[in-house]
Amino acid sequence: MTDSISATILRPAAASIACLLLCAGSALAQDSVSRNANGGNGLPGDGLSPYTSTTQRASYVVDLSPFTTAWGTPLGIAPVLKSSRIATTRFSTVTGPSTISQAIAAQAAYPSASYTSWNQAGGGLNATENNTALNTSVSPSGQASLFGIAMLDVDETTAGTTVVLGNFIHGAQVAFDPANPTRLFVTRTVAAVNQLNATQPDRSQFGLGSIDAEGNLCFRADGYNAASGTTVLQGDNYFRVRLPQRLTSGANIIDNNGAGNPSASDWLLQRSTAVTHAVPTAIPQTLAGRSVLLGPDFTGQLKIETSGGTLTNTTSNRPNTIDQRGPISFSAAQFGASSVGTIGVLSRSGSGGGKVDSISLAGVSASGNVVAARTITLPSSLIDTCDGTSWNLAGGGFRGYDSQITFRGGVGPAAIGKDASGNLLAAGVLYSGPTPDGSNPFNAIVVGRFNPASPNSPVSWTVAAWVDSTASTGKAIRGDYGLDGAPNTHDAGEGDGVIDASDAPIGRLASLSETTLGLSGPSLSSPTFDAAGNIYFIGSGLFKRFNGTSVVQEFGLGLFRGVYDPAQMCYTLDLITRVGDTFAGQNSGRNYQIQSIALADGDSVSSASLSSSSSLQQAWNNIDASALAPAAPQNLGGLVVDARIVYDTNSDGLYQDPTLPGGNVNSPDEAYNVVLYIANTTPPQVGPTCDPDVNQDGVADQGDVDYLINVIAGGANPTNIDPDFNQDGVADQGDIDALVNVIAGGPCP
Repeated sequence: MTDSISATILRPAAASIACLLLCAGSALAQDSVSRNANGGNGLPGDGLSPYTSTTQRASYVVDLSPFTTAWGTPLGIAPVLKSSRIATTRFSTVTGPSTISQAIAAQAAYPSASYTSWNQAGGGLNATENNTALNTSVSPSGQASLFGIAMLDVDETTAGTTVVLGNFIHGAQVAFDPANPTRLFVTRTVAAVNQLNATQPDRSQFGLGSIDAEGNLCFRADGYNAASGTTVLQGDNYFRVRLPQRLTSGANIIDNNGAGNPSASDWLLQRSTAVTHAVPTAIPQTLAGRSVLLGPDFTGQLKIETSGGTLTNTTSNRPNTIDQRGPISFSAAQFGASSVGTIGVLSRSGSGGGKVDSISLAGVSASGNVVAARTITLPSSLIDTCDGTSWNLAGGGFRGYDSQITFRGGVGPAAIGKDASGNLLAAGVLYSGPTPDGSNPFNAIVVGRFNPASPNSPVSWTVAAWVDSTASTGKAIRGDYGLDGAPNTHDAGEGDGVIDASDAPIGRLASLSETTLGLSGPSLSSPTFDAAGNIYFIGSGLFKRFNGTSVVQEFGLGLFRGVYDPAQMCYTLDLITRVGDTFAGQNSGRNYQIQSIALADGDSVSSASLSSSSSLQQAWNNIDASALAPAAPQNLGGLVVDARIVYDTNSDGLYQDPTLPGGNVNSPDEAYNVVLYIANTTPPQVGPTCDPDVNQDGVADQGDVDYLINVIAGGANPTNIDPDFNQDGVADQGDIDALVNVIAGGPCP
């Protein structure tokens, strides 16, 4: 497992820290702003220390803000975790990867008895920087649905005259009542640190692996370039921290003695020097009855925790290959009769000339043993079966594992999913051209599909998203923005609830090399799936915008959804959100603006960008979503996205980060690196047994009325609904009236 991977990337170069602080984000707690006690600019903010005992665990409420994608799909968003603060000159530390559990635990107990809640500016968890008199305590009762989120953040500090890199891993168990999906109950715990205060040398360096709903958090650690003398961690190491058992009397320091809180920590791989290991993942306790760690190494082996604390090597997960690349991914999608899920890894076939041309998939049992396996290899030609574009691989292959990814995370570059028909899906990002280059912006995301019940069933491939750096073009982005393709112009077709010929493309994907963003690296992140087979990714694009007088185009970064068409085996792009979008903080009482999302870091994809483990790939609340249209919001179990947001604390509409070079140093606004959580907010339907969601976008609203009117008038009917809604034998105005009545809460006809 050599290729062009650098094994020396666990410590970012000092010169890159300033950029990272301004370009990406993630770590400690919640939707809040400080009380700005000194009356100056927004500093120091209300981030929490990862060192002190009083902030090792915190329980609080986060409420999601409603919004819609460009297609009109309703979702909710909130900063569920905020980055640590270890210096008064910066609002927050720099983020690495974040991850979400791959299964949801139903009918679970709330992890905490009570949670702190606030809904005004100044409320929050920081005893000094927040006005805690604005807080109340909430004690939920009954059972909840439960999932996990984890993140890694880092910051440069000084120990004497030595520059050191502090590392902090945090995990959260997040509970919600399915009847009220907009409210989250978060219990956040500092899982591990590599120094005990900001002036102490670092003793280790971390790479984030996985978390499950039960709070089992797995990560990689070594001592690369650590500054502390005899206590520096030796070799490669895997740890698992059990968050509910974490003692909060002090930080869990990781060094050559192991974990400072051993009663809550499992040291699964200890000081291994014979071979280099990538960041691990794990089968969730939710599915296997215990957390089962899985970790690849550079000799092509996969280490499986076949019994508690015992690691066993295998290569059976990647048949007909000569090697593997990057971290292992896990999905709850089953492959094989006795499997509890599927693992996937990028690999090199025996006939690929050394190229990373394949994805190896393996169904695993509750003990981690491989019960079924198959390697699928790229075809000779790659076509976007929606728009007919032939994408030129030109001797390239799968990447997204370069530079720090293998050691820091995310996990992983190979995405795994399943569609409503039971087909297994696999996806990865391709880099065009024969020369291995982790910064290549000429990229495409491809998806392969096959029937897992038939070992030799044919594989169908499609290009789901693409850019062409040579031609300066990319795949079209669609939206319900009308004939001009720009939002908020109120032209014909805008907001009618249907994406059709009356809606022009709202933009296109763009190669990072053609943009004016000042970024270098790949144009597309690794993908992740939801329960319907839709893909999600971060990419660069060219977007249409109305400037008040005319429609203009501008480059930017966005979070995209590729909506799956199972009949055509192709994808149409939806824009979920992009840099510059603003949202109303439900707890902070202030609007915030997304000012950065992570994509490229110069020589590779950023660790803070999306990976396979960025989405909970079961349907929301693990409901049966097989009858839903692919665009329905309930197909998304939850998505985590690292971002830098700026709160408009003085409500002047300017969103000015006082720490931004060349910015307004006197601005009272506050900028934080956060993990944004995006998910469905439409609760289960109660009342009528008929389905008023005739356009099958996941919500019953005016869009369904418009859809039915169009169908009755002879228009297209892509959801194949019966327009005779009141079942009186004729499709007419009576059906429209009946639908309006049901949407308003009336009985079924």
